[in-house]
Amino acid sequence: MPLHGGVQGGLSQPEGPTPEGCAFCPSPEGIFKGATRNLKPNELKARLKGVLSFSITPFTNDHELDTDGLALIIDRMCRSGVHMIVCAGGVGEFYALSLEENRKVIRTTVRAAKGRVPVLAGIGHSTRLACELAQFAEAEGVSGLMINPFYFADPDLEGLYRHYEALAKACSLGQIIFSTGQFAYTTEWVERLAQIENVVGLKDEVGNLKAFVATVEQLGDRLAWINGMAEPLVVPYFACGATSFTTGLANFAPEIPLSIYQAAAAEDYATVRKLVTEKVIHLASLRAKRKGYHTVVLKEAMALLGLPAGPCRLPLTPLLAEDRAELKAILRKIGLL
Repeated sequence: MPLHGGVQGGLSQPEGPTPEGCAFCPSPEGIFKGATRNLKPNELKARLKGVLSFSITPFTNDHELDTDGLALIIDRMCRSGVHMIVCAGGVGEFYALSLEENRKVIRTTVRAAKGRVPVLAGIGHSTRLACELAQFAEAEGVSGLMINPFYFADPDLEGLYRHYEALAKACSLGQIIFSTGQFAYTTEWVERLAQIENVVGLKDEVGNLKAFVATVEQLGDRLAWINGMAEPLVVPYFACGATSFTTGLANFAPEIPLSIYQAAAAEDYATVRKLVTEKVIHLASLRAKRKGYHTVVLKEAMALLGLPAGPCRLPLTPLLAEDRAELKAILRKIGLL
């Protein structure tokens, strides 16, 4: 059993009976039927403001899914005050999970959140599997879907539209479309996809602000706009119409993105820049230093802080010794170690 301590002396065990596979989550009968479960698409769109915390997926040292650890991470996030949680996304290594493990991650996350914070389920893979997972996620009580980008298929606009349309027919949940550098959506594509009623938001992880502004100006408030470039680009994205941003730092230091959002919401961009410079930029640089480090740095930081994370699954590999030493120095510099 991995160490499930917290940065500040450990986490209390959530109360409630125990479901299969997780010693810390309440069973369905014990879940608080909160207003965040199964939000209607327009309700989800209205809630897309603030810090969207993307959870890692913890594994044991022998690379088995650690549902107890995941439950503790989610409980900690909920108690920190983040505005929304996304499970089974990129830093959650969704591509390395079996279909059954993906289901367990969704179920564990929803049950650990207990209605306190809206939960989005990352949904990827083929259209058929995506629809199956979406139906499962809706039955479990998630608030909406974050549609993970394609990592091999390269559909045209018609194929992409039919993918999102199939998801809208499979379940009633709101969907967030996801534009990345590997699969960037043009304004024309976003406008077409926004015709699907369930599509309520766009996560932009491309970083092309000129294209982002053109899309925002074309669609206006038809969608909620999400900065998918995380803390370093909060200022330009918020100035261009974004109302939320994604973060992986909330897995171990939620106070950092929350402070940044508080300043950004008040349009105190000088404070945002100061916080990014002092608390974020060195971690961001390390995460960009080598391929695979985007997720690996998060997990190794959590391990150093006594939080459940475990190793990444292959094909991701651990930090080099010199980079682990750099990570320790960064955590000390920003006051976490």
